[in-house]
Amino acid sequence: MQILSFTSLQDAYIAKSYLESEGIEKVFLQNEITSQVLFNMGGGVKMVVNEEDKDRAVELLKEGGFL
Repeated sequence: MQILSFTSLQDAYIAKSYLESEGIEKVFLQNEITSQVLFNMGGGVKMVVNEEDKDRAVELLKEGGFL
């Protein structure tokens, strides 16, 4: 389930690492490769987590200042 969209690939990597360090094991970034090729890609990089991790991931992203 998509929980967040980033315009910066670097920000997406930081948030992904943050969630993984807090125990969210399956964090995926969609459009990761495309965003490296197209600088101003519409929609940006999308963060996706498993449905069962969604609520905790959103709460962690709020606590970490990403939301």
